[in-house]
Amino acid sequence: MWYVHQPEPGQKGNSVTMKVSSDMIENMYQEAEKVWGPELVRVTRETKEPFINIIYDCDPLEQIFWDNVVLIGDASHPTTPLGVRSTNMSTLDAAVLGKCIEKWGAENIPSALEEYQRIRVTVTAKQVLHLQRVGRIKQGLALPDRKLFDPMTASAEESEELQKKHMPFFASAPLSVD
Repeated sequence: MWYVHQPEPGQKGNSVTMKVSSDMIENMYQEAEKVWGPELVRVTRETKEPFINIIYDCDPLEQIFWDNVVLIGDASHPTTPLGVRSTNMSTLDAAVLGKCIEKWGAENIPSALEEYQRIRVTVTAKQVLHLQRVGRIKQGLALPDRKLFDPMTASAEESEELQKKHMPFFASAPLSVD
């Protein structure tokens, strides 16, 4: 998987996956040779059918339930795959929702959903924003508080922020407000 910041490509239909032209593939090879070691360049060249999967950043959701409809999983926290947290976040959604319903009982679903939202929106908003920042850094995009990141010349200190351990709530996340 290779993230490339670029203008939104034209697409037909409603798929976010598209085949690439021979020009796009050649450009991919040239870019790989600029930033990757020979082993990864070889893997790139040996990939039989590369494709583009369009991924959009989205701001964190402020609301994740309406009446008795509740969002969990990827629908409630739009993170990009670079965080490799989606399954963990979804599992926590289910655990927190279950604890909230257990606490409030089936007769108080609105209260359970309000508590679920209060707990999970606080956590997932920080995670979504963190992943947006890391994605921008990795793509070499400008940020107001740091210089452009170049993986070929970056020091250990410059790379530190990109480590998974810096994801908010990486080691633990609240399961209840208690």
